[in-house]
Amino acid sequence: MVKARRELADTIVAPLTIGLFIFLYAVTSPMNYTSMGHLFFYPLYTDYPLQVFHTIGTWIWVYLIVWIMAECCNYEYNAIVYNFVTGCSLYAYLSHYFFIVVIVVTIVRPYKIGFLGALFLVIFGTALLIIATYIPLNFLYELVFPTKPK
Repeated sequence: MVKARRELADTIVAPLTIGLFIFLYAVTSPMNYTSMGHLFFYPLYTDYPLQVFHTIGTWIWVYLIVWIMAECCNYEYNAIVYNFVTGCSLYAYLSHYFFIVVIVVTIVRPYKIGFLGALFLVIFGTALLIIATYIPLNFLYELVFPTKPK
């Protein structure tokens, strides 16, 4: 998989592919406020064509990010920073929605915070909670399962 991506990245097709992915992502991003689902409803729309577009757009975005990160950012310049960023990213992927719901249910809705305030609070609050819980959990994991010397 890495070999195939690298071969594609070394050709003139790479910029065209990135442009094509951005175009397809724009086409598959539903930009409407009708047929909306509710919280915990994936893929957020009740209308089947909108569900298909939303899901395809999500997978296009994931594939593009994986391709770019594998080519540009998958090098260990500093072992501590690299391990923290990669481990925290995986933990964020697994836990971010829990923290979003906690912030929205406990702070945003009860205090009726507006959109911009809620957006700021949810983005930075979620990132802060992810990092604040990842560090002690990672410390505990490393105590139980110490890294083997190379």
